[in-house]
Amino acid sequence: MKRFTKYLALILTGSLAALTACGPEMNEVEVRNTPAINSSTLSPLTDESGSVRAYVGTEVSAEGFNLDRVSHVTLGDLEAEITEKTIKNLKFRVPALDLAQQDAPYQVWLDVYDADGESVIFHYPYYVTIPVTDALITAYAPAEGTVGTEVTLTGRNLEQITRVHFGAVTVEAADFTEQTAGEVKFAVPAGEYESGDSQVAITAEWGTATIDVTGETLFTLHTPKFDAVSQEAGKNSLIGDEVIFSGQNLALVSGMKWGDYDLIVVSAEAEAVTVRFPSSIEKTDPVVAEAALTAQWGEPVQTTPVASAWRVDTTPVGPATPVLVKMEAEDGGADNKFYLGKTVTVTGENLASIEGFTVDGVAAALVGEPTDVSAQFIVPEGVTFTEATEVAVKALYNGGNEVDFGTAKVYPFYYYKGIRLGIGSNSSKTYTEYAADNAFFYPDLGRVVSTYDWYDEALDPYAKSGNNTAISGNNKLNQGAITADEYYAVKPYIFFKSDSGNKLALSGCANSSSQIKTHCRFIFNEEEGKTEVTPLPSTYGTPIVLYRVVTSNPDPILNGTLTSMNYDGTMPSSGAPSLGTAEASSNWVRGSVLVMSYVTYAKGAAPDAVTDFAKIGYIIIRDVTCADLATGQANADRAGYIEFDMYWSKTLNE
Repeated sequence: MKRFTKYLALILTGSLAALTACGPEMNEVEVRNTPAINSSTLSPLTDESGSVRAYVGTEVSAEGFNLDRVSHVTLGDLEAEITEKTIKNLKFRVPALDLAQQDAPYQVWLDVYDADGESVIFHYPYYVTIPVTDALITAYAPAEGTVGTEVTLTGRNLEQITRVHFGAVTVEAADFTEQTAGEVKFAVPAGEYESGDSQVAITAEWGTATIDVTGETLFTLHTPKFDAVSQEAGKNSLIGDEVIFSGQNLALVSGMKWGDYDLIVVSAEAEAVTVRFPSSIEKTDPVVAEAALTAQWGEPVQTTPVASAWRVDTTPVGPATPVLVKMEAEDGGADNKFYLGKTVTVTGENLASIEGFTVDGVAAALVGEPTDVSAQFIVPEGVTFTEATEVAVKALYNGGNEVDFGTAKVYPFYYYKGIRLGIGSNSSKTYTEYAADNAFFYPDLGRVVSTYDWYDEALDPYAKSGNNTAISGNNKLNQGAITADEYYAVKPYIFFKSDSGNKLALSGCANSSSQIKTHCRFIFNEEEGKTEVTPLPSTYGTPIVLYRVVTSNPDPILNGTLTSMNYDGTMPSSGAPSLGTAEASSNWVRGSVLVMSYVTYAKGAAPDAVTDFAKIGYIIIRDVTCADLATGQANADRAGYIEFDMYWSKTLNE
């Protein structure tokens, strides 16, 4: 039995040589005192694949016997700190191995020594990971562009990047368009660059180190390059003349100037730019004047010389008929949709004489004063159709003359993009100033309203009074205390609130006596030098507004193919639908669509039919940063916002 015990101990030490050499006369006490480790008990038991990892500083444990006799442990020939050793257990820490950072683990030899300090009783391949903690850039894109092109650097630990050098120009981290651990985005900066195509190196700094971003694949920078031009002796350009300039990368040209005058860019193609000298150039004395020609390009706008001197005969020619180059609608997207109330920018020539526009025969208000090359108007709400329709757009000039500017597809409703509101709270201790500045949204005004302005401008005078006699109960109008004109004069508004239980809800203002007063008014006390928080003195808001989550065919709303505000769904019935963890008729999540109904004065309560809607809207929840989407609970400090887009109808019924 003793001999069997002796052989078993030798096998566990991994010494076959010792096993074959020993005989019956070997001292059994000596054998029993030799430390032995069972390799399968190593924890963590790392492997080459990296599925189990150990790092510098990781505590490694092993089991065996006589481990209290271990004198020291090395990994990769470096001493490891022993943190515990008993007869059966040994623990030590991975030392600071001098190895480069990489994803794959390194194999190092783990050696455990006997009490004599020289005999290795355990020799084992162990895998240690030296993780990448330095900033590392693995790629960049695109590899070509111009000033203003957004370049994305990808990699890891990129939050450590402090600046990027684009050639000789430095972009500081504060000027990055986006910075996360995985990406850095920046716009190609303005600078003194070669004309035409040039190769530019990009480097990035973190700490005291520099990363070569581009390597052998340098960034190809495109800038306009004009061929040399000159005028023949005695030849001058006239007002209205078109001139073609040739060169390279000229499609980048966004504008050209003669002195201080903007020229009309008729076309800008890769190898040629055609410009026209506009009638806005004032007559000079003598009439032939000379000025430099320059081209504009990039974002921010860069200037490139075209000709140091160019002669123009400034003798007036006109009045000329306005000529359209293009119309672009605000928030119109790739399809250039004309939504009600949006600004349309018209570019062309001879536009200074424009007195107004009509859209489907309805007068459209001008924005500012037209110039010779640009004019703006507002899409009028007076259009009578209810389905998106292609209609004529005309410009009026020189005493009412009309010129046809083609057609545009007009959508007979309003569209608001990227509206952000904070949360109102019934606890002033957790109410944020951001929410005070972004408290209410008025779709009729297209405006986010602060609690200051809501109060100071008396946007809802009945609610401000603190005793709203216009409302007799939840979503119930007291028609004996308010006329129809007075009711419609108080524009509908929406807001978000949370209660002491952190329940986040999109609120109808007349739904509950606790609604409006969840919003607070921040007042700066100059004497005390601090901001004071005062509840708004109200019980109910006046407009009757109710909601419902749209569960039937929300796709046209979500994908932007909505063409009318006709509603044939279930009647809204909730005054305060709340954030939830799953979409249902009573709660909403990020990506939900909610229908908002503003009730007519005649109804004065929850709607029963479409004829009870004064107006309707669709709210698309785009983002929620003020709540935990996994639990549906608002942040305890009420910090963050709800971002949404919204479609809003014209008046449907009164």
